[in-house]
Amino acid sequence: MQIRLINITKEYKVTEDKKLTSLKRVNLDINEGDYISLVGPSGSGKTTLLHTTLGLLRPSEGEVFWNKVSLSLATDTTVCALRRRFFGIVFQESQFIDDLSVGDNILLPLLINGISVRAKKEYFRTLCEKLKISHLLHLYPYQLSGGERKKASIARALIHSPEILVADEPTANLDEKSAQEIYHIFQNLNQLGLTILVATHDIRFREYCRESYSIQNGEITGFTHFR
Repeated sequence: MQIRLINITKEYKVTEDKKLTSLKRVNLDINEGDYISLVGPSGSGKTTLLHTTLGLLRPSEGEVFWNKVSLSLATDTTVCALRRRFFGIVFQESQFIDDLSVGDNILLPLLINGISVRAKKEYFRTLCEKLKISHLLHLYPYQLSGGERKKASIARALIHSPEILVADEPTANLDEKSAQEIYHIFQNLNQLGLTILVATHDIRFREYCRESYSIQNGEITGFTHFR
């Protein structure tokens, strides 16, 4: 899947005569196999850019394309269906359902997408083994550490085999050891062919991704290609 953002501007109306601009004429291409980090401080616009890329926010100006589909011409129902099919999302907050076990939380996207849990049983087992969370599946979200919750969130994002993994601050509030685990998990996933887009204030992600964009005040202010 190819994603293209063209001259994206996002404004919020504060008062009748005042607007807040969170994105200013941003252009971004995401191609199959890319591993891109959007790096900037809090309030820089990186999360707004991530949500616009996902079709969760509509831009005030500009166009977002998923392959050749213009999101501005698509209905909300179509955008939602495509997002569920093609994207796996790791939100900054885990957003687990507290009354479900960790295993059931991970499997939930299959039910939402109408995918047979039985057909994914072996993939589920292998995925949890690779993320080293198999021993946690019977627990409930409140019983997990921050690093464990993040890895379970990654498993949930990957369970339906998306084409693109999108993560918002995946190492926020993690200790060094847990953060290192996330860096290597993402790097290994990308080496297996998964396209990854990360929004983060953690500059260490640049050591592991292929391309990094610096964001300040809603604008892309720098670009680095690593390999």
